[in-house]
Amino acid sequence: MRFVALVLVILLSGCIQSTTEEGRVFTVQTLDRMEDAGPMYSMKDNLSQGPVLVLFIGVGCIGCKDWTDDLREHHQEWMAMNPPLQIVSVERYPAYETHEDVAAEFGTPESNHYTPWPIVLPSEEESIQRIEDQANMSQSIFEYYGLPGTPELFLIDQQGVIQWESNTYYPNEDSIGEIERAYNKVI
Repeated sequence: MRFVALVLVILLSGCIQSTTEEGRVFTVQTLDRMEDAGPMYSMKDNLSQGPVLVLFIGVGCIGCKDWTDDLREHHQEWMAMNPPLQIVSVERYPAYETHEDVAAEFGTPESNHYTPWPIVLPSEEESIQRIEDQANMSQSIFEYYGLPGTPELFLIDQQGVIQWESNTYYPNEDSIGEIERAYNKVI
């Protein structure tokens, strides 16, 4: 019986491993501010310039606001690196929070937690896409990222593969260093 279980684990781990190593991206609507660089955000286009740090946010999420504020302090420095470390905030609760709610909390310099990088607004159904041809997959964006709570951060390498994931609700004294170490591993 152990032999059968071991064989299954070995065989299935190969199948599971190959799926997670395939690049995935999304193309979704933005708040359409100057910071968003247009009404649609293409992760594939951004990955052609450098890795992307994805931050799932919610209007009522205190940790999201803390992460946004901490990341904002490093945004200019990261964008000046070669290649740049880009950030995108993803509204996680489209069924409960309107575009206006997101804009009021994160969207303008007068907002409580201004976000000077793109903010995207996917629907619950929007599909994740294969990086090579941007074909829609059967998983939604949220399903692909494991139905993340907020805040949740992921570092995506230039091949569209998740290389790092946060494990804290609030950023701590080592959070920025952890992101920068993950960035250095993928470039």
